[in-house]
Amino acid sequence: MRISFLVGLALCLPSAPALAETIAPTSNYWSVAPNFGKNAEARRNLSGAACAPTQPPFRACLTVNDQKRYAQFFAINGNTMVPGAIIQILSENSLSDPDAEGVAFHNGYFYATGSHGVGRQSGKDNSSFTVFRFKVDAKTGMPAFEVTDKRVAPQIEISTALRAAIRKADSIGPFAEKALNSNGVNIEGLALAGDRMYFGFRGPSVDGQGFIMSAAIDGVFGVKPIDAKVHTLALGPTTGIRDLARVDSGFLVLSGAVNDQEDIIPAVFHWNPETGALKKLGELGAVPHNAKAETILVLEQGAKGYRVVIMYDGPANGEPMEYLIPRE
Repeated sequence: MRISFLVGLALCLPSAPALAETIAPTSNYWSVAPNFGKNAEARRNLSGAACAPTQPPFRACLTVNDQKRYAQFFAINGNTMVPGAIIQILSENSLSDPDAEGVAFHNGYFYATGSHGVGRQSGKDNSSFTVFRFKVDAKTGMPAFEVTDKRVAPQIEISTALRAAIRKADSIGPFAEKALNSNGVNIEGLALAGDRMYFGFRGPSVDGQGFIMSAAIDGVFGVKPIDAKVHTLALGPTTGIRDLARVDSGFLVLSGAVNDQEDIIPAVFHWNPETGALKKLGELGAVPHNAKAETILVLEQGAKGYRVVIMYDGPANGEPMEYLIPRE
């Protein structure tokens, strides 16, 4: 009778959630040669990357860092990232750097976003409240204008329209322009699809929910309504979005700790913006010591999964590592 009671009780209890799969890096070793510019501080703070769909692929990619006023082009040759020309995106006369955190490519344009956040302690950083874009040639993936680190080309468009939309948003507005260590707003991911931009927020995290704000491209860059919408993703406590990448049927979401919580393991989710469906695909293994997964760059989409490169904040040149992210 006692055994039967215990078995029945066990059947009534909710089952424990399945442990997330740990995804080990592939055996493909990646290198960077020469180093990303211009100095060690920038190389340790690479924060986003994207490639134009050139033929052959990966001839024109762009990376940003969250410490300087420039971005840098690079190419991929086999398993080597080859840094190239540096492009100034914000004037050296600006009060501060743009805190550039995310990069995306869409319909002939490279896009980059500032964090729209403030420092961990106090003070407002006006230069972070910016979104950038510039057009490139469809074949080469490079701009028609001169690429230089001496000045900002007039063809680089700069928008501050997103700042007001964040302030007005019901769910994240109360956290706008608070310091990151006070659960303040901080954008780290950027992806585009159709006529909309999607901004992934590292913070805030509220009751285990992370946030993505979508906005009309012609509202951020143009005169149409910005039409901002906020989407919630159940990522887990003190967990935010570190990067976004567009794939079939939605986006890959790279998640990580909002601040420095050591128990938060970086993971990859698939999110469908049409249905709201969110699926955890796995947690990243072999994360470098004292590093934060900061960038997800999709190389290939296949039947077995998504072949990606993850780059890390902390190590020089992002210490790129290749992973095969399963679809299921």
